[in-house]
Amino acid sequence: MFKVNVARQADALLGELEARGLVVKLERFDEKLGARHWHLGYPKRPGTLEVTDFGDVCELRVASRRDGGWAEALANELASS
Repeated sequence: MFKVNVARQADALLGELEARGLVVKLERFDEKLGARHWHLGYPKRPGTLEVTDFGDVCELRVASRRDGGWAEALANELASS
């Protein structure tokens, strides 16, 4: 599993992802982590980018079999900007 932190608040990050064409496929509160958690992806394309909100930092995760050819690259791009 690939993980990277992004120093942004969740609402701003989700807005940017939605502007790029991603849609929320799952939204829940992760009681184990005590944080909001989303799965996002492009409609009708494989791949899932997971976002977990820890306040001022969001963790982006990509499971090894859920990259879809774009998710890890996008997570790296968001972390470096």
